[in-house]
Amino acid sequence: MLNRSGFVALFEEPLDRDRVEEMVTHWIARFERVEQALPGGVGAGAATMEIRVASDLFWEDYPQFRISEGETFAWVYLAMTRRSIETTGFSTPGIPLSLEVLLELPRICEIIDEKNEERLTQLEQQGIL
Repeated sequence: MLNRSGFVALFEEPLDRDRVEEMVTHWIARFERVEQALPGGVGAGAATMEIRVASDLFWEDYPQFRISEGETFAWVYLAMTRRSIETTGFSTPGIPLSLEVLLELPRICEIIDEKNEERLTQLEQQGIL
């Protein structure tokens, strides 16, 4: 049975277009495939489009990305103007991809395992999440 893994990363400052482009450019260089979920409205499936360069990004308030490396993938969820991003995926031997997609990003000040409910509740109470 596959176990789910997920993380929340906090940045020093809120995200903006420049920071998102920087993250996506890093992912494109580092991982096999980067896709962005397309908004589809009610009842739509999870359609994605491959992002090959940052200029391919479709700008919206809550972009979502699927990052793939071999058979493994992780979803990345963010909100423009927020200081945090969330990832989900499955546990794998070694470092889960849901953590690996965060490790080399600039200006991250904290990475929290999604199982750390105490810290996540604290951040919600502070209005950060």
